[in-house]
Amino acid sequence: MSRIRTIKPEFFKHEGLFDAEQETGLPIRLAFAGLWTQCDREGRFAWRPRQLKVDIFPYDEVDFSRVLDALATRGFIVKYACQGREFGYIPSWHRHQVVNNREKASELPDPTEIVEVSDASATRGARVEHASHKEGKGKEGEYTPEASSGPSPKKPKTLTYSQAFEDFWKAYPRHPNMSKSDAFKEWGKLADDDHAKCMAAIPGYIAHLKENTWLQAKHADGFLKHRKFDGFCDAGNGNVDPEEQWQKRLSYARQNGRWSSKDWGPAPHLPGCAVPASLLEPSDGSGWAEWVRAA
Repeated sequence: MSRIRTIKPEFFKHEGLFDAEQETGLPIRLAFAGLWTQCDREGRFAWRPRQLKVDIFPYDEVDFSRVLDALATRGFIVKYACQGREFGYIPSWHRHQVVNNREKASELPDPTEIVEVSDASATRGARVEHASHKEGKGKEGEYTPEASSGPSPKKPKTLTYSQAFEDFWKAYPRHPNMSKSDAFKEWGKLADDDHAKCMAAIPGYIAHLKENTWLQAKHADGFLKHRKFDGFCDAGNGNVDPEEQWQKRLSYARQNGRWSSKDWGPAPHLPGCAVPASLLEPSDGSGWAEWVRAA
């Protein structure tokens, strides 16, 4: 059953949701807001992608399983299972929703057993594998935990992080709902030289965030996966060569067909571009409009 929910003006400026849309090509923001209308008063919902798609995107060709996975891997929702059924909940629910007192109590299992990652300062735990059981009788067709006698789920394993990654995680600026395990996966895909670049980029990236106070730190996994550190490797150390920094950014854009307008300003084919004219090539003119995907 769909319900009326609240949406704040700040929602439309949420950088993490925007980045998720750019990375996945999925309608993440509208899907997340639509998902609120399917949650009960505790922010819980049945993990039924097909039904959720019908309720939220009845006229669109969208793979809602991918939408849910994208939201889950970025910490906006958490998936858990109880006695053979899958559910989800929104960790930030009670910070943003004021529920009518007349709305009936949740009938879905309470996700109380959450396995924390090894770093106690992490902003969220790992995915929930199962939930505690509440005793009680339900009406016919309702979820009743005592009616099932399936095998006990296995306890998830705790990841062991390398010291180099721990140093990166400790130094990286915080972002709400940032996943340490997702960041560690992307860290493992990088070479040792890139690990050093990541650490060298953090001071410059932090300085960039302080100068542009409207920006929010990116999820660490996105910072690593999309090599955002390439544009900040030499920043913040007092020995920055502006032309060398722009050369690195141009090299990244030419190789990946992606220009980070939020970090670097307008692309070369747009008014207000800050790239020194001496570094631009003929192919960096209007042709960029055809193949550079702004981010």
